Amino acid sequence: MGPFADDLAKTLDETGLPRKEREAAVADLVERCKESAELRERFLMRFVLLLSDDDPVIRGWACLGVVLCDDEGSHVERVARLLGDPSPGVRLQAAHALAPLEAEGLHERFVACLQDPDLLVRSTCAGALASAGDLRGVDVLLEAAGKRRTRLDALLALRPAARDASRRGPVEALATRLFRGVFTRRFDRVAAAALLAVTGNRDAGAFLVERARRGGMERPMAMELCGELRIDGGEAVVSSVAADPRDPLRGTALRALACYGGPEAQERCARALLDEAEDSDVRCDAAEGLLLLGSEDSRQSLEKARETVGDDRVRRVATACLELFGRPESELRLYLPLSGEELIS
Repeated sequence: MGPFADDLAKTLDETGLPRKEREAAVADLVERCKESAELRERFLMRFVLLLSDDDPVIRGWACLGVVLCDDEGSHVERVARLLGDPSPGVRLQAAHALAPLEAEGLHERFVACLQDPDLLVRSTCAGALASAGDLRGVDVLLEAAGKRRTRLDALLALRPAARDASRRGPVEALATRLFRGVFTRRFDRVAAAALLAVTGNRDAGAFLVERARRGGMERPMAMELCGELRIDGGEAVVSSVAADPRDPLRGTALRALACYGGPEAQERCARALLDEAEDSDVRCDAAEGLLLLGSEDSRQSLEKARETVGDDRVRRVATACLELFGRPESELRLYLPLSGEELIS
């Protein structure tokens, strides 16, 4: 992994290369740093230097790289300055990178960005505020939920507002309209159901469970949301999927089961991770499930995998999970997925 990462760094140094080559190199380097503490330490300052690159795509990836590698938070301010970058894409990447952090003064930066001319930037900053319990950006999220290209992320970000009695009214009305709408897209309907489930709507919770059981493309999302929200009836569904060797989504089910936090999740994730006959992707998902569980038994299972599994990729993911073990879930979302599949957050 190390020598290949060095080759990627050399590509980034060659400013005369075609932009696409350098952009692919920085994206790959960020992904590799997710899996290795040694690489994160080595390439932190390289990402810091890339924050001033002429290519906005590279500046955007550098934002993610800096926050990923900067365990001490020493360079958060450098990334925060790019919330004012001329490129909306860079501002968006900076907002995404900074969203999970709790650095001093960052919330006021996000508040200032609620006036950004780009709706994606505004809504991302509003979502970061909402996830920290600051609802000053709810109106921006409602605006974003009214646009198809920003609707899904906005709906997912509105859940804290749905829990707040003073802001629940317009959020619940929006979610109800989308949940019942004839022409609502399937992923938007699932996200709207999650919003309503937060308010205690049993029909919406039942819909999420049904989509987790027999949905189409939205089924993985429904599973993740059932787990994250601990929807009644969902644990039995994801447990059944996780136990079915014929179901291609059993890895997703293991992660969802881990969110419920029961002893069954620990046993199933550990067994899948250590099973050399199991699919590699499912084993990586199981490692992520153990990371989300965060128990001492989970840590011991990951340590055993690091020492004993034969699959190099699974071993790398288990090692990466151990390096991240014990961090807040909001911070873990910055690193995940380690196995190549997105988690719904």
